[in-house]
Amino acid sequence: MRDERTAAITLALAALMVLLAVAGVAAADPGASPAVGSAALRPVAAPSAAATEPAPSPTATPALTLTATPAVATAGDRVRLVAGLGIPDATLRLTRQRAGDPVPVLLATLVTGVAGSAKFGVRPAVTTTYRVEYQGDGQQWLPATAEVTVSVGPRVTFAADARVYRGDKVRLSVSVRPAHAGGAVTLQSWLGGAWTDWRAVKLDAASRATATWRAVAVGTYPLRAVTAADAEHVEGRSAVRHVLVIKPNPYRVPIDAKSMIVVDISQYRLHFFSKGVEVRSFPCVTGRPSLPTPIGHFRVYARGMWPGGPYGARIMCYHPPCAIHGTDEPWLLKKFPRNFSHGCTRLYNSDAIWLYDRAPLGTPVWNVP
Repeated sequence: MRDERTAAITLALAALMVLLAVAGVAAADPGASPAVGSAALRPVAAPSAAATEPAPSPTATPALTLTATPAVATAGDRVRLVAGLGIPDATLRLTRQRAGDPVPVLLATLVTGVAGSAKFGVRPAVTTTYRVEYQGDGQQWLPATAEVTVSVGPRVTFAADARVYRGDKVRLSVSVRPAHAGGAVTLQSWLGGAWTDWRAVKLDAASRATATWRAVAVGTYPLRAVTAADAEHVEGRSAVRHVLVIKPNPYRVPIDAKSMIVVDISQYRLHFFSKGVEVRSFPCVTGRPSLPTPIGHFRVYARGMWPGGPYGARIMCYHPPCAIHGTDEPWLLKKFPRNFSHGCTRLYNSDAIWLYDRAPLGTPVWNVP
């Protein structure tokens, strides 16, 4: 009985030794294939630190900005948009939304430069809100948005006669773009240190309007045209136009002529006008009864400097063979009446020089009786 018990113990010890030997081989050579039934003895790999640590989450919101220059513009003017993020090589989405747009419209995808900013140019026709969006980088920066509204006024063009004689009618015209057919435009004048509504006009189908105004007093009148704000535009204003109303001269010379000569034969005077205003007046000699100075409208077609003699220092030809020139007989200019020439108009040499410097080719010459 004792021998049987001893044999059983010995057999169990032998089996244990075999199992320990197999486990030692597996530990020494991880690539070795363990014996069947030894799966419980396979080593289990420890989990890595990377697998157990959670991925980082964005925690900061960038200071995204969007500015527009100018913030108030006229339709069609260029506006510069600048998006500031402070993060280089970042991608931004730029959209716009105007009155009536159901959703924003994508304009461009921008990439910031080394300074962390991006620029974009637009030409809005109506008041528009621009928005820039940053989606974040998924690691440090959270998404961000910024927007700016550019207020846009219509382009109002206003024209008026720059100079008129007192009592004349002043022509005024207005056009508005984008078109506002049927819209109202208010004409304003500067009175008492403030703009005052003066007259309302209605735009036609072409978005234009005209008006007239009779100038009853001498002076300078600042005028402009204004449109009211609506859903798409802020108030529109034209440039200021200054209308100069002057006292009419007896000859009613064209008011837009830069230089003009009027010879009043009965008064023996030569008058020089510029823009309807008399600048200088000189005594002159005119044609004798047998060779009268011609009456009518002419123009200077030839000019020359003269060293002296009967033509004096300067000569301006306007109607062959008649001319305006200096003289070598200045004492004749002290007489009255002074009709001694062969049809020409004679001046003191100093007056002829002054006139020559201001009467280029093409200058109108009016000889009146």
